[in-house]
Amino acid sequence: MLKNLLRQAADALAERNMGEREVETFLAPAAQLVEDYDFWQYQDLGLAIFLSDAGIEMHKLPIPVPELAIIGPGFHIAPLLPLQEQDAVFVILTMTAEAARVWQATRFGLTAVDVAELPRSIESLDEAPDHEGSLQSHGFGRPNTGGENMPKTQAYGDSPEEWRKGRLVEFALRAGTALAAHLAGDPKPVVVVADAAIGGHVRNNVALAPLVAGFVEINPATLDEAGLLATASVVMQPLHDKALGIALGHLDALLGRGDATACINPAHIITAARDGRVDQLFIARDVVLRGTLDPETGAAPVTDGAKAGSLDLLDKAAQMVLGSGGVVWMVAADRLQEGTAMAAILRYLAPSQSDPGGALHSNSS
Repeated sequence: MLKNLLRQAADALAERNMGEREVETFLAPAAQLVEDYDFWQYQDLGLAIFLSDAGIEMHKLPIPVPELAIIGPGFHIAPLLPLQEQDAVFVILTMTAEAARVWQATRFGLTAVDVAELPRSIESLDEAPDHEGSLQSHGFGRPNTGGENMPKTQAYGDSPEEWRKGRLVEFALRAGTALAAHLAGDPKPVVVVADAAIGGHVRNNVALAPLVAGFVEINPATLDEAGLLATASVVMQPLHDKALGIALGHLDALLGRGDATACINPAHIITAARDGRVDQLFIARDVVLRGTLDPETGAAPVTDGAKAGSLDLLDKAAQMVLGSGGVVWMVAADRLQEGTAMAAILRYLAPSQSDPGGALHSNSS
């Protein structure tokens, strides 16, 4: 596949009047991978390779992507957009008395994460056991022990069962607090996978509670990584669907009442994305919208062909929206207004923009 794509890329570059030696030099970093045996032994479901004058950047992808070689004035990221949707990345906390682990996940895969101060197990806590009795003690309020033919004694501390229960509470508290601190600067939803005994204590962690998207009461030790991901994804998918439904409902309501902060005009959306004014962008799945950017204004007059220098405007808009902290949603084409390839909810209007929401039906392919 890579050999085929490199040939396609070389042909496309030659059509753009790049010399044979220049093409060879430009593509060399990717061409060297073809015979790199070790590289091909460690792959995922998809692979993205970006080449420019600055060099090569590669990303192993947990999702399959179409076989594409694209030459243009900017990188093409549309196949990667499902990885960037709101709440696409979440965290899994697995807990048993024997182990606590944290994973960063998408619905496509997961990776183990090291969290500072996370206790590895209940045995790693610092406290020492306190369940030894004293035959000579007379402490007030301590339980009497002893049978009919032996002297009464009083026991210091908790029983072994009570001591272990207390340790379990402490273990859950420390694990939840450590994870909450780890996520403080970059909050993500958390799915807790634990049996009922320890999961109940995690529920009571005040620091972690605002981040918890759901609990799965099962012993995580019985799950392999694929099973763990599938289990946690069952919790996350309805939340993602609900969030998308709410976002689309908001868009529909704004459009329905003619609110100018809802926009379906590609040129206006591109301009707003460039200015960092797009809060949420909705892109029709499996659609390409070609156009060029005005060098003076940055606006995008829509063209009706993939001529040299044209861009996939959906891809370009997504890049700019993600760069300004906005959210990008991939939706079925029939979920947007007929003839519309993208729509946006704006954070605010540009002072000079009197009608950013006006409809402009665009050519798409």
